[in-house]
Amino acid sequence: MSLLQTLLAVLTTLGSLIVALPLITLVASCMALVFLTRVIRRIIEPRYSPWSELLEFDPTFGWKPKAFLHTHYLADDVFYATTDAQGWRGNTSLSDSDIVVFGDSFAWGYGVDDRNHFASVAIPLRIKAIGTMGYNMVQAFQWMEHLSSYLHGKSVVWFIYYGNDLYENLVPHMRHYRMPFMRKTNGTRGWEIVTSHLSPQAWSFTSEHHDIGEKYYEKLAELCSETFLSQRAYAACAFLIGQAKVLCEEVGAQLSVVGIPDIVQFSAQGVTRLQALVPESQCVDPNYPDKQIRQICDGLDVPFVSLKDHLNICDHKKYDVHWNEKGHRKVAGVLMQMYYDYIP
Repeated sequence: MSLLQTLLAVLTTLGSLIVALPLITLVASCMALVFLTRVIRRIIEPRYSPWSELLEFDPTFGWKPKAFLHTHYLADDVFYATTDAQGWRGNTSLSDSDIVVFGDSFAWGYGVDDRNHFASVAIPLRIKAIGTMGYNMVQAFQWMEHLSSYLHGKSVVWFIYYGNDLYENLVPHMRHYRMPFMRKTNGTRGWEIVTSHLSPQAWSFTSEHHDIGEKYYEKLAELCSETFLSQRAYAACAFLIGQAKVLCEEVGAQLSVVGIPDIVQFSAQGVTRLQALVPESQCVDPNYPDKQIRQICDGLDVPFVSLKDHLNICDHKKYDVHWNEKGHRKVAGVLMQMYYDYIP
């Protein structure tokens, strides 16, 4: 290449750089802004704990929430939560409550600050929520039994989350956490609660075992149709609701059941997602869990309310199955209406 050609190439390159300089400056400014935003957010945003730090081992329930928590946690975003001397959220004591809600993370209020929890906004009624992350129906019923002496004259509301409560009633673990479960009594049509395997030692499982995390929606799809799993799951559910009905009658409390659908059950897109997880011959009905539990409750004369009739997708967090602040306000309204409808 001649000297003249070299000079022309250099001048061309310099010209291109001069023309592109505003664009380069803009891109660099944007990158710097993103970097500074992340740095400032880390400085301002409080440190949050994983949900596993909320829990401690218990030989009866598998695990329970820790007492006197005052810290931040992460769902879609960071939220602040506190617990009382027993590990439950809310300022109302169990003795002073009008309504006692039993359940899992929906009862605990995972994802919202204390002030936005349904128990805090259901004024003037006083609500105590008994539940924590990962609980199945067996654990909720065990707490009903354990706290039965406090339930006289109260409205007892059982939150049943279709996403995993029904399936997890039948398995002995939630990943590495050992939990109470239901099994058929030998030689009878009855059921029994099994707790003999509970210990602080982590449960070991392989890919051949039921991995609840990976098979979450596959199991929900089976529970939304007529399958062997759904037959067992709803039979165990009926047994537990029947036992809770007897317990509440003995202590002078009124039992009600609230069905909580998973967010995928609210949309056609979600139902399509479930249908893709089962054989084509197996029809997924997003209302099937509601129909089955309503039938169980009707047979036991237990009031039943499905939140599918009261909530929608906008009442849930954007990247999490739990309710947002708006959803908690709606749930508070549902609980208040149930209280005035069903308490004599």
